[in-house]
Amino acid sequence: MAGSIPPPRFAAARPGSMRIGLEWMVLDRETYDLHPAAPDIAFRLEGQDAAWAATPDIDATTLDVATSALDGYCAAADALEDMRCRVRRAARSVGAAVAGGGTHPVRTGGRQRNHGAGFGMHVRIGAPSADEAVRIGAWLNQRAPLFIALSASSPYWRGHDSGFCSARNNVAGTFQGSGIMPPALRSWQDVVQHVARLARYGLATRVEDVDWDVRPDPANGAVELRALDAPLRPAYAAALACYARELCVEVAERPGSWPGRRAADVYPWNRLNATRRGVLGAWIDPCTRKKHSIAHVVRDDLARLAARSDDPDFPAACVLIDELLHNGGQARWLTAHMAAGARPADLARLASTMFDSPVVPGWKVER
Repeated sequence: MAGSIPPPRFAAARPGSMRIGLEWMVLDRETYDLHPAAPDIAFRLEGQDAAWAATPDIDATTLDVATSALDGYCAAADALEDMRCRVRRAARSVGAAVAGGGTHPVRTGGRQRNHGAGFGMHVRIGAPSADEAVRIGAWLNQRAPLFIALSASSPYWRGHDSGFCSARNNVAGTFQGSGIMPPALRSWQDVVQHVARLARYGLATRVEDVDWDVRPDPANGAVELRALDAPLRPAYAAALACYARELCVEVAERPGSWPGRRAADVYPWNRLNATRRGVLGAWIDPCTRKKHSIAHVVRDDLARLAARSDDPDFPAACVLIDELLHNGGQARWLTAHMAAGARPADLARLASTMFDSPVVPGWKVER
């Protein structure tokens, strides 16, 4: 039976605020295989005075963590470092470990059996209105492949080199409705009507059922960027979220501007190239039709955004993002260990070790 969507209500949110959601894999501390201890970890975190929440996913091997609304890099890095420390401590108390990364390198886990694609990251950026969320999202969607490349941390799938820097996104790209939001949608009402048409076929009952890489998020009054792998270190997640925030704030200051309607023509190529080659890939600018290296585009973005940002700590985020561009990025850090003699099963241990280590000296660390 076809569903129906709820009334087109868009919640109020503070424009430019951001919320970060991460899916962390829970591992056995002895074998580093996926371990269904997420409910035990979440139980030990209950009642803590923290500006974030942790809940187990249905398969119990995934811990979903989400921040409250944040305003800049300092707040984001503080929140994620506090989250990392407390989650790590709770996991150790139940014989578990926690790691980032888009997929477990050997096991597929329950998320795949439930039609998921590993472990991801979502960023929600507050929008001033529903229509503005659609417009800002249309611009951010063009740059979503850059975030796929920067976050790519899942080169292995079921114990084998997948040939992609983000095997997770390679799988997720096959889902119904994945990819770019249709360029013809230029208002919240357009989105509502589009989802209503999908509902007649039983394909969706609400906007959240559509798997666009960027979509409006009515429940949180935000633009939601959804295409990222969970980075290996939480501080990278804070930096990438701030990059997305700055792009959205920049677009919000250009009212009425829209990407060209043909921007969707190059999006599949940009997405596939980022998924396959990561930060060593290329990106075609849909406005100028010129091809650039992803590293060049990202560094140009960061220089421009840093010059106009109202976040005094954004340069610290830029340093971490630049680190993600070195030596082929996170995916090739993992494949380099394999080339040096590691086994796929060893990569989960490596990911856990990276999760355990703070990135930024002077940030709050576990005592």
